Amino acid sequence: MSKSIGAYRRTILAAGAMAFAAILSFTSPAVVADAPAPLHPLDVSILFPAPKDAADLVNFISVADLADASGTPLVSVPRFQEFLAIAAGDASKIAVPGGPPAQIGLPDGVEDIKNWFIAGIRVDVGAPGLSKNIMTAFGQIPQVRLILQPVTIEDGKLKIHDRAAHMIFSFIGGIPKPQEICIKQPLPKVDPDFIHFRATLAAFVSLRDDLAKGTFGATPITTQGLLDIHPALADPKARKPFRDRLVEILDKNLSAGQLGSMAAMGLPKSDPEPWIFIAMQRQPGTGKLVAVPSPALDGNATAELVRFFGDKVIPAPISDNLNETMTICSRPPSDRKGVSTATLLKASPTEQDTITLTNIIADPSKSHFFNTDCVSCHTETRLLRSKSPTTKIEGVADTVLPKDRWNVRNFGWGREAGGDMRPTITRRTATETAEVVKAANALLQAQ
Repeated sequence: MSKSIGAYRRTILAAGAMAFAAILSFTSPAVVADAPAPLHPLDVSILFPAPKDAADLVNFISVADLADASGTPLVSVPRFQEFLAIAAGDASKIAVPGGPPAQIGLPDGVEDIKNWFIAGIRVDVGAPGLSKNIMTAFGQIPQVRLILQPVTIEDGKLKIHDRAAHMIFSFIGGIPKPQEICIKQPLPKVDPDFIHFRATLAAFVSLRDDLAKGTFGATPITTQGLLDIHPALADPKARKPFRDRLVEILDKNLSAGQLGSMAAMGLPKSDPEPWIFIAMQRQPGTGKLVAVPSPALDGNATAELVRFFGDKVIPAPISDNLNETMTICSRPPSDRKGVSTATLLKASPTEQDTITLTNIIADPSKSHFFNTDCVSCHTETRLLRSKSPTTKIEGVADTVLPKDRWNVRNFGWGREAGGDMRPTITRRTATETAEVVKAANALLQAQ
């Protein structure tokens, strides 16, 4: 830990390492001995501030502005319309006892892809998780996730809608390996494309290095510290050139063919709640986008909702995050062993019970898409803060932690009481980010 970053890089290069080995500034001291002082991984979790007005949108990235090296849109209009049709269609419709069904609604203007802007970017070394037991069962798929939210102008005023779209670009290479196949959810284990992914990592780290040199706005910007709005996006002078470089990186390193998974979260068209979550995947072979049954529900349901009046979580989750072994196929409900925040929402738990349960949900080595419901991952931080306000949330600036029950965002712009939308980061995001940083360092040093 005694070497400076510059000295550490000179040592690596003198040893004849490849150019992208300079990315070792991702290093965490828990991973590599005698490593440089760690730089906080804001470069793999980039959060935009909430736009203030129509003129401010020049500093943001509409997904419609992104195209790969061939000029093909990263997210085509037909593909996006297919996504919206599923998000606001029967797949997101949930029967609610004592009332009409609930489903995601699309306010005026939200159907236009040009109105969907990047609220956050997440770089992941491997989905669905990077611990040994998860990778043994599921493999490792590097990804870049674009988190989009719709912004429209109504009567001259900017409005951020409480909807979100996740566009997930995967780095896959080679032929799928033999793997147990689920009847409703065929997900063969694949070979990760590390060559392409390392180049993508290099682009993000070069971006971070240029910030430290003062390339953007002439003033050096460091990304050390707590997870927060990215410091370059918080700097009025650096914001636009930084935004433009992000566009270059995404255009150069992503392609439409990598867009294999998507997810949506949103409200009914005119109601203040519930929030509905739904995941989607392109079918192998046909490329058709379909809703994915949640493995942490009953095996059939493709959507889940949370509300704070009446029944809190529908359908009731049946998690499997306490089983020691993991399987890519969802176990029958009778064989599952797990916890979910639905328990906390429908009862009056003790502070210690809240701490214990939310710790499991926030731990990416235990809880992930295939064994934990969406609502749990999107509510653990605010439930912990509500029941145990003195418990410190490590790694996240207090200004971006969710402060109200109406904010169910993990990483993006979440709604607080009164309808205000503000940048939000949860503990779950911080633990996932820390895991990615360690894995990125190990991946790059393996060369």
